[in-house]
Amino acid sequence: MAKYAEIVFRQRTRFFALFLIPVALGASIALLFATHRAAATLSIADPSSIGASFTPVGWSANQTPAQNLTDSVSQVIRTPAFSQSLSRSLTISDAVSGAGELQQVLASTDTKLKVSASGSHLMTLTYSCPRAALCLSVVSATIAILHEQLAKAQQNQAAAATDFWSGALKDAQANLAAAQKALQSYAAANPGTAVDASSSDPQVVQLVNNVQLWRAKVAEAQNSLSQAQYLGSTSARFLQIATKVVDAPHVTGSRFIGDGTSLLPGALVLLIGLAAVATYVVLIGWVDRTAGDPKALEGRLGVPVVATIPKLVGSSGV
Repeated sequence: MAKYAEIVFRQRTRFFALFLIPVALGASIALLFATHRAAATLSIADPSSIGASFTPVGWSANQTPAQNLTDSVSQVIRTPAFSQSLSRSLTISDAVSGAGELQQVLASTDTKLKVSASGSHLMTLTYSCPRAALCLSVVSATIAILHEQLAKAQQNQAAAATDFWSGALKDAQANLAAAQKALQSYAAANPGTAVDASSSDPQVVQLVNNVQLWRAKVAEAQNSLSQAQYLGSTSARFLQIATKVVDAPHVTGSRFIGDGTSLLPGALVLLIGLAAVATYVVLIGWVDRTAGDPKALEGRLGVPVVATIPKLVGSSGV
């Protein structure tokens, strides 16, 4: 060990320079490949504020409001409409340096734009990118877009239910009219026959039952259509007024190394570099056959060292 220490001391300038190389490389990687992260927190009110039994379209009663909102947001940010709105917003605000950076942002939203429930009524939105200002712009633009597109998504889902029940109502009304016409035709063909459920004529009973069945179907379709229309408009209004920003968009982490994800590759480069320097020291010690220590010389030659001849300095200083 003393021999290696002596080698390092004799060539301290060289080894100091070698030591600085991995340190500089590791620090450069940590700084140049730093990833910044912007975050914001949104709150969502409880649907019971609208009504005790109210549940927005597409929401599950078994999940918390934040979990339902997270699911809705996750669906919205993966739609082409969201990408188009985000592209337009970033372009207008000059948040991107060019078309290339804009395409990178749009391509990265699937993996780097993340939403998560951070409480029963809190949702956290984060985005990671190489520039802190850009991350902040993406999160701010996303919040503005969500206020509009969440409500639109609710309306679209409700529209599907409305269309379904509108069609069901038309079919039920047509069948009811046909059943009533069949009953009237039978009554006209058989005057004096009682045309009610108490009639002894089995055909009359069947015709009356058909009329009652389709009348109930019409009432059911009308109620369901009204409910779908109510849910669609109320759900959209609920998301617009119940979603609020409680923690404004901000950049997290250090100004220089961002969120710290670049520290790991920087540390790996540093460790590999230091290991290479240590290997170099061991190799130099292995090939070095000089004996700087008298005890090492005695052990190598098997004879005692009587005296050490000092360095002689001539008249020229050499």
